[in-house]
Amino acid sequence: MNGRDFEAVLVEQFRNYRTQGVASIGRYGVQAIHRGKDDIVTMASLPDFEGLASGIATQVIFDAKVCSQASFNLSPYRKEVKSSNKERQLRHMLERSQFGAVCGFLIHWNARQLKTRSEPAATFWFPVSTSQFWDEFQRGELARISRDDCHELGLEVEWGCDSRRQRKARPQVLQVLKTAWERNQ
Repeated sequence: MNGRDFEAVLVEQFRNYRTQGVASIGRYGVQAIHRGKDDIVTMASLPDFEGLASGIATQVIFDAKVCSQASFNLSPYRKEVKSSNKERQLRHMLERSQFGAVCGFLIHWNARQLKTRSEPAATFWFPVSTSQFWDEFQRGELARISRDDCHELGLEVEWGCDSRRQRKARPQVLQVLKTAWERNQ
């Protein structure tokens, strides 16, 4: 699965949630500045998705990522990377989390066949908030999120069908977001 495919699956799932009346989650819009008659400048983007859900008394914000490697590289999210969209995204999530928003990365790890073992596909919610992990990242001590980090600090996202009529398994994000919100309380 690639990033575009993963986002398409999420958009379908969020459309289902809206139809069921349990969540309104969608893409963050593109921001632009109008600087005159025909001068419009687009700004660095915010994370992929944001919204509200039943049972969660705050905004949810997250970036959806797909990783086929051993770990997810966080280097583009560093402050030192000038004019980085990703740095702005992480800064936005860290700031909003300080005010109670549930923020994180929704990371889909593709299956990997290694010489001595295999790793199955898995999807995790990895929280972005004030924590030892993000403090160490800001100090330059960490540069990646590993599957082990996801198992230790994150929440695994089950894939399944919402109803008997639904035939395609989708990530059951809503339950994980509720659990993440409860952990923040």
